Amino acid sequence: MSGELKLSSIRPLVRYVDADQAIIDTHFHTAGLIPKATAGFTGEADVHITLEGLDGFHDEGQTRTPVRDGEGSVRFEVVCPQRWWPAGMGDQPLYTLTLSLIDGNSIVDQRTATVGLTSVRQDKDTPNAPGAAPGAAHGPIPGFLVNGRHCEIHNIIMVDRVDEHTLLPATGDSLLMVRDHYGPELLYEAADRAGVLLIQSVPISAQGKPSEEVAREVDRLAAHPCLAGWFVGHLGDVREKVSNRIKALDPTHTVFERFPEPGSSVS
Repeated sequence: MSGELKLSSIRPLVRYVDADQAIIDTHFHTAGLIPKATAGFTGEADVHITLEGLDGFHDEGQTRTPVRDGEGSVRFEVVCPQRWWPAGMGDQPLYTLTLSLIDGNSIVDQRTATVGLTSVRQDKDTPNAPGAAPGAAHGPIPGFLVNGRHCEIHNIIMVDRVDEHTLLPATGDSLLMVRDHYGPELLYEAADRAGVLLIQSVPISAQGKPSEEVAREVDRLAAHPCLAGWFVGHLGDVREKVSNRIKALDPTHTVFERFPEPGSSVS
């Protein structure tokens, strides 16, 4: 690997987690080579991963991995992970993951991300399972499986841009749905620490290219343990295209095509 290769982004995805182990696949994009800048670098890169927890946990590893057209991926396994839970189900431990490009004994470039080791899936035994007919009416509130345990949602709170700095429920049975904009880091970081689940609704693109914008946002948001899924049911003719794009980039979260109306709740 040339020492001039740089990182443009990393996207850690928790592919599996239980009480005994966690598997994190970290996808990364390279920014190019200098002096001949190109995003299409193909070859191999020496990659070093460190994972650190607030409780003093530290683990690391290094490997050489293929890089094709400026994209690569490295897998990291954690033994006896501290899992992230919604409020009321458990604690919210967070880890700092650092991916470094190595040339010899030197760090060429590095990026960090905060991750929570959790698995959030829709509970197939509840209504509104994926695969519902396009255009179907918004359904009842779904339940989720968090680390294999049922997490029942009692309220859905819609978060518009005006609300995002002041609205954060204190309990784990409320679900935030961020609509008409992508939630800022401040909101997602607060939800990570509070143990509150969020659904990110993909905004209608002003440029008419939501599938391009969503790639950038998946890189930014997919590592947050509070993210419970993505909503695309309002995107009309481009819904399927955007849904397929998200599933390719982030196979760890559900893509919803139906969801309850604003203000929905159950007692």
